[in-house]
Amino acid sequence: MPTAPVDDNGTVLYFEDSGAPPGSTDYVTLVLVHGTCFHSAVYRPMIPFFAEHDLRLVLLNLRDYPGSTLLSPEDVNDLRGPSEEAQARAIKNRGLEIAAFLRWFIEFQCIPPIEGAAGTGGVSLLAWSGGTCPTAAMFAHADKLPVETRKLLDTHLRSYIMYDPSGTIIGQPRPPGLTVLHPRRHASLDEQVADMALAVGSYYPPFTFPAHIDPPPVYDPPRRALHLGPDPVDPKHTPTTSRMSPEVLRSLTNPAVMAENQHLIWTLSYNVYRENLRRCLYDCRVLDDNDGSGVPKKVWPNVRVQYIWCDMTAGDCAWTAAVIHSQWNAADPEHRRQVEFHKLEGANHFYHWEEPEKFVELLAGLV
Repeated sequence: MPTAPVDDNGTVLYFEDSGAPPGSTDYVTLVLVHGTCFHSAVYRPMIPFFAEHDLRLVLLNLRDYPGSTLLSPEDVNDLRGPSEEAQARAIKNRGLEIAAFLRWFIEFQCIPPIEGAAGTGGVSLLAWSGGTCPTAAMFAHADKLPVETRKLLDTHLRSYIMYDPSGTIIGQPRPPGLTVLHPRRHASLDEQVADMALAVGSYYPPFTFPAHIDPPPVYDPPRRALHLGPDPVDPKHTPTTSRMSPEVLRSLTNPAVMAENQHLIWTLSYNVYRENLRRCLYDCRVLDDNDGSGVPKKVWPNVRVQYIWCDMTAGDCAWTAAVIHSQWNAADPEHRRQVEFHKLEGANHFYHWEEPEKFVELLAGLV
């Protein structure tokens, strides 16, 4: 079972590696971070299509997921407590672990650096759904990384792909008419997984960005999954997860995280998530100046962000896209990170599972 060390305390992260494309020395490596409850096995249908695009695929499992180290009692206490400082530390540490993995993988596997003229080499980081929270924290807290790690990623990190982020990342309530997940903390773990799989795996009416987000529009009647409507649903719009066999669904999910830790992550202070997102996207000047100018510096200024959102996704994710699009446009162009927004029409939250070949083709043009 391949694992990578990410600190000096024996903490490891599990990963699966497709290996370098045959005969290539200037390929791009794409590291995929999973979402909530679903672990990185959810990306396996994409594996057959990567080599033809000169891509190397790495599937990464976060803490508390199969093969990776469980959160420590100290980590969980940080999540449980009322202190925003402790909560912020918990999210920050998950981000620093991802950076440590990238450094280890680049060094251990001798990953080729970015070649600017050819546009080849280097590493792109993709995070789906709830996985965008710890990956955003990597950018938000890059000033806490060892200098050697920052320098290595400066020459290797190409892009950050935010794939249909969940509502958690924006640190604010979602309009009631768009909220689809209502966690039942005291239900059995299998029931909680089933609830979540159906909510996020469904197809919803196509979403368009509202004219304003503050105040948010009133979504009445609520935006409901198509299969719950009064009209017959096209078979292609039945929930992705309902078309999975019980065995397949079990192979993709980790019910244990629903016992407590995921609920703690969902209920952290909004301020923690807002600040992470601000430092990640809207004001990237997180490094102290070293030239006496008194002006903070951007971290990894050449890293491009590709924001992919699906117009038939769950309301929480659709609203998140609208909020981030609006807030990024309002941010100072001199301080914000370069972001491009991409809408996938007719796609739900599981586009990578429904259309793995098309998704790989899309990613090949974005990395």
